[in-house]
Amino acid sequence: MITLTEDEKRMVFQLEGCRRYDAIQEIAMLCRYTHDHDKRATAENLLKKLQELSEDDCKELICDIQRNYRLPWKARTVGEMIAMARQESGARKMEGHDIMALERFDPEVTHMIVFDVLSRESPIGDKGHRMRLFLTEVGYKKALENQGKAFIHILNHAEVTQGYLRYDQTDKNL
Repeated sequence: MITLTEDEKRMVFQLEGCRRYDAIQEIAMLCRYTHDHDKRATAENLLKKLQELSEDDCKELICDIQRNYRLPWKARTVGEMIAMARQESGARKMEGHDIMALERFDPEVTHMIVFDVLSRESPIGDKGHRMRLFLTEVGYKKALENQGKAFIHILNHAEVTQGYLRYDQTDKNL
């Protein structure tokens, strides 16, 4: 396994996802757009280290840091605050679309679902994953069909209008 510096751990702690590809893309964007030389150098070193890892090893490393890392000070950035809240809540990390994904604002999108993948035959996701997707009417009908085939179990649904969510039930704890 690789060894990360404190700054690299803090950067991994704030990543949105656990998958190698997503992490590399997120860090590459940071490298491209940050004006902070030290942050760019940290991100470039972290990129090299993560690229050496397999998908499984990278995911294990990221998930471990996101679950167990403790900031040496009070959260100072929005990314740190979000990561702390996610860690403290113990909420299961979802695959699929982020809550503020661009898909949410697509005029064709009319549904958002959170679901568990129950079967290896599921056309999307891996068995055991919890996912969030923003869907068109056609996509939502396919999701209902997959639920009927016991490939997935829909836990929560919201109607989407111009990016706004109107949940069917607001008391579900996900």
